[in-house]
Amino acid sequence: MHGRRSGPVRLSMIGPLRPVGFGGAIALRFALLVTIGVAHADQADNPYNDPPPLQATRGIARCAAPRPRTLTPEQARREAHQRVERGTSCWLAGQCESGGDYKHDGETTARVAAAIGRDARFATSSLWVETLRKFVTIKGCLADAKQGRDLETMVKAIDGVQQVWQEAAVAPGGAP
Repeated sequence: MHGRRSGPVRLSMIGPLRPVGFGGAIALRFALLVTIGVAHADQADNPYNDPPPLQATRGIARCAAPRPRTLTPEQARREAHQRVERGTSCWLAGQCESGGDYKHDGETTARVAAAIGRDARFATSSLWVETLRKFVTIKGCLADAKQGRDLETMVKAIDGVQQVWQEAAVAPGGAP
């Protein structure tokens, strides 16, 4: 019987393995429940979300800021999978650089918000900008419908913008 040992098995510095027993099983279950509870609390305190919209103009004080898009852990997992698929397909087709269309979303958002903020036509509006895959979404309040048309035309011409979704609405009574 060479090579066989009798007695408790030792795993490096952990010590001998022994049956847990009733008290140990309760302690193990309690530790597991506490760990799960902390994980769920972290999810509630730190939701999975995209960066908040970036404010470009502040001309209508009564215009409420849009809420950032919040995902559940399951939605975040599914979206991450879709992003990887899109990025890989795009890169393999030679239609985008490595990292996919999401890579420059932050830069595009900042560039669009700065351009809107510099343009005097939009000084009487309150607008926020979000970008996802080169698709720019404009949210907020406009002083009139012409601002919406001008805004969409201007943003479409900005480098890095593939599509514009203009979701800003004319504020009741226009700008204050």
